[in-house]
Amino acid sequence: MEFEYQAVNQRSEIITGKLDATDEREALRMLRQQNLAPLVLGMPGEGRHVRSDRNARITEQEKVLLLQELATLLEAGVPLAESIESLGASRAGTQAAGIFNEFLSALRKGESFSSSLRKSSMSLPAYCHQLVAAGEQTGQLARSIRTAVTQLNYEMRVREEMRNALLYPALLVVSGILAVVVVFLVVVPKFANLLQGNQAELIPPLSRWVIGFGLLVKDNLTAVVILALAMAMGVILVVQNPRTRERAFEKLASVPLLGQWILQAEIGRWASMLGAMLESRVPIVTAMDLSISGLRLPVLRSKLMQVQRDIRSGVRLADALEASRAVGATGVNLVRVGERSGALAPMLQALAKLHEEAGRDRMRRFLLLLEPVAILLVGGVIGIIMVAIMLAVTSLNDTVV
Repeated sequence: MEFEYQAVNQRSEIITGKLDATDEREALRMLRQQNLAPLVLGMPGEGRHVRSDRNARITEQEKVLLLQELATLLEAGVPLAESIESLGASRAGTQAAGIFNEFLSALRKGESFSSSLRKSSMSLPAYCHQLVAAGEQTGQLARSIRTAVTQLNYEMRVREEMRNALLYPALLVVSGILAVVVVFLVVVPKFANLLQGNQAELIPPLSRWVIGFGLLVKDNLTAVVILALAMAMGVILVVQNPRTRERAFEKLASVPLLGQWILQAEIGRWASMLGAMLESRVPIVTAMDLSISGLRLPVLRSKLMQVQRDIRSGVRLADALEASRAVGATGVNLVRVGERSGALAPMLQALAKLHEEAGRDRMRRFLLLLEPVAILLVGGVIGIIMVAIMLAVTSLNDTVV
């Protein structure tokens, strides 16, 4: 069967041509083998556009899906090279296809999959590379990739839960700020005449301050908007700094309820990563190093680094955790049982599950407290403005009477 195509080569040149293939999928595979990104492909006179996202960034969800599909193909007995070729062909015209073609070329040159994965632009956490390398060494690549997918899904779920938990309070605060701005711009200026003449001295100081501030905002609205945008951009730039984020995260960890929630989530992340790597037969010292590197809480990271040093000197993991007080008594007991029974990885996964559930309970408590506090703050500010205006009106009425 003959196909006509229009594609982009490695020099970003658009070329056209024809090729013989049994079906469209094989035609796409043949083009990818020639390092061509297809734009149009079809029977003569009936070519259809092929989706092309060569410069599109691969999202975290897409990375997880790609690894999950690769693990599924390998578990079904499909050879690694054929699995990679199939995944590349199924995403023809995308950045993922180019990455998988690089994997395929590296495999044909004799390189290991873990080495090509580490060199690729498909950025993954360090523990993923270590899991893949361990899977190649033990002949359990599919299982190791599946473990990496499980861990990536766990971390994505934790981040998503934290974002969703803080979304509603953030909306409350933002809507409250907007309400206050509207009051200052629309309501307060209507009482500007109260500050004119001798009657300004008759109204309470609170009323004068509120009305004066409202007039100041209205008269300098452009400057206020520019200042607000500049502050927002400054906050964004500061937040993008890793050190600043780390310090802010550390400060949040000291907040009652919220701090315990963050600590529970971090311990759960560490236990889950360590258990996943031990399950794939990664040496415990290496697994500790990689699991610690994924933590964002400096206090917990410091304690676990001491645990790692103790392990290097021959101390058991449970004893080192107990000495450093990195986890609670329940966690120490779970680890000790795992070491004695030879099932340390499952016990660590159980510990991660325990802390995940505890973190969710603390998250619910935090939200139960945060939401009414945000409502009270917003309502309090608006209430003070309204009280100030009412005091101004009533004070003038009393003077007239």
